[in-house]
Amino acid sequence: MLILAKLIGLLVATFGLTLFVLPRFTEKVFDFMKEGKRLYWAGVVRSLIGLILLMGAPQSALPVATVSVGVIFLLSGIIVFACDLEKLKGFFAHYIELSAVVTRLLGLVVACFGILIFSIA
Repeated sequence: MLILAKLIGLLVATFGLTLFVLPRFTEKVFDFMKEGKRLYWAGVVRSLIGLILLMGAPQSALPVATVSVGVIFLLSGIIVFACDLEKLKGFFAHYIELSAVVTRLLGLVVACFGILIFSIA
């Protein structure tokens, strides 16, 4: 589980760096997720990431931090199922309209979060 948790950290960091380098990539991802019920798959993936982090927490360098991040991911996955799909699509529409500078900064935040996951796992 620890290797999977570190791999998740690397994938999140890579996604964040991709957003930093290619800010219009956000628009492509959000347009892809808005089609049909793909947003629910994002909820499933986030929940699975949370479960993997929770199961790998006892073996991690900082178990309390790993549990905290795992709970955040798990709750964010559950929230996707609890919220109205149209409200979430409206949320995406708001983020597509952000400037490239703000999108790059958000990409850096995501990359730092991925590095955090990698380092605590």
